[in-house]
Amino acid sequence: MAQPDIVIVDDDPMVGELSRELLTDAGYTVTLVQDSLNAVDTIKSAPPKLVITDIMMPGITGMDICKAIKTSPALKHIKVIVVSGKSYQVEKQRAVQFGADFFLSKPYNVETFSRTIKSIMDGVVSAKDIPSPADPSPAPAPEPAGSPQASDLAPGQLRVSVWGARGFPRTVPNSASRYGRQTSCLSVETASNLFIFDAGTGIVPLGAEIAARKRYYKDIWIFLTHFHLGHVIGLSGFKPAQEPGFTLHIIGANDPERSLKEVTQSAFYSSFSMARQAPKAKLNIYEVMADNYEIMDGVKLATMYANHQTSALVYSLETMGKKIVYAPDSEIWGDATAFQDYDERLADFSKNADLLVHDCMYSDADYEKHKKEGHSGLSIVVDFAGEKAQAKSLLLAHLNPGYSDEELDKMLADAGSRVRSRGYALNCGLAEETKTFML
Repeated sequence: MAQPDIVIVDDDPMVGELSRELLTDAGYTVTLVQDSLNAVDTIKSAPPKLVITDIMMPGITGMDICKAIKTSPALKHIKVIVVSGKSYQVEKQRAVQFGADFFLSKPYNVETFSRTIKSIMDGVVSAKDIPSPADPSPAPAPEPAGSPQASDLAPGQLRVSVWGARGFPRTVPNSASRYGRQTSCLSVETASNLFIFDAGTGIVPLGAEIAARKRYYKDIWIFLTHFHLGHVIGLSGFKPAQEPGFTLHIIGANDPERSLKEVTQSAFYSSFSMARQAPKAKLNIYEVMADNYEIMDGVKLATMYANHQTSALVYSLETMGKKIVYAPDSEIWGDATAFQDYDERLADFSKNADLLVHDCMYSDADYEKHKKEGHSGLSIVVDFAGEKAQAKSLLLAHLNPGYSDEELDKMLADAGSRVRSRGYALNCGLAEETKTFML
């Protein structure tokens, strides 16, 4: 088979023949494939310089064909144009995600079609105007309308706010709760910076408040502990991501199953995302390991791996003379041995924390049924914070989504009783949605 310049894949005989005639008249050698199932074999047998493929076809879709070409070492040099009447922004983003060099909307202009194809083949026109998941940071945009509010915090003040404190439920609860139902999210504010721990559903109301008030900070730091759904599900709904002028710094550890970059792409660019458009904010991604970092002057970040399923992190943030340790998914066993030193390592990591936010999924009775599943029980956590970590304050978080307010009230009372009976110098409370306090 003679090697063509262009292969057109289109099951519509009228559109396919018209496209072939226009490009043949322009001097190109063109092959038309009307059965999408034969497209990849045809392209492999006589690789062209360019493939033009429709999306919606019986057999396999144009997106599948594009992906097959761009993931093949032997074919990936071939330029691919995806043509479709599905001109949704998300379809354009999907085309770029799969490696397309251009997305052409139907119906195209017959008079300019050949010139457009030549421009793409010559590299004059590309898909650069479509935000690419491979590089989630769009071009700088204008500042949001309205003047940012001045901080209501004095220099040296630090405010902690709980936006979500529940674990992710298997079914959506029907009952209201004084403790709230949103999943993991906690913010730490200073007069000039905002730090957010986890992006569960609680990050959505936080983002709405930031966008509505045009808050004074434009750089927002988001620390993801891990990629279980309850900790990342709200990321796509974080409103500042859709506001020009904001910069989101997203920090987390890669997991063998999913990298931080893939999680971010899925949240903001995937066609399965709840985001309706590509971000307008600038996104910076920082992949971290267990280590110590100085993320800016006067702000130190330390990380260690948690005793929990997947590559989960524990964070320590030190700023304004305060130390906050965040470990919402962490099982303290309370019975360290030569083969299990997690409790000791976490104690060293958390030593003298002004605030320790720690997993307390279970009451003591329930923990006996769920040991070694990755979450902690009440008494073990209280003893750890008061005796080993010697924290000043303990906030029990990642609360069981199935517990009623009465059960949580009892846990809080039991925690207070244990603090008093053991003589710990420890302030102890349960994470409660909308709860705000100063450090």
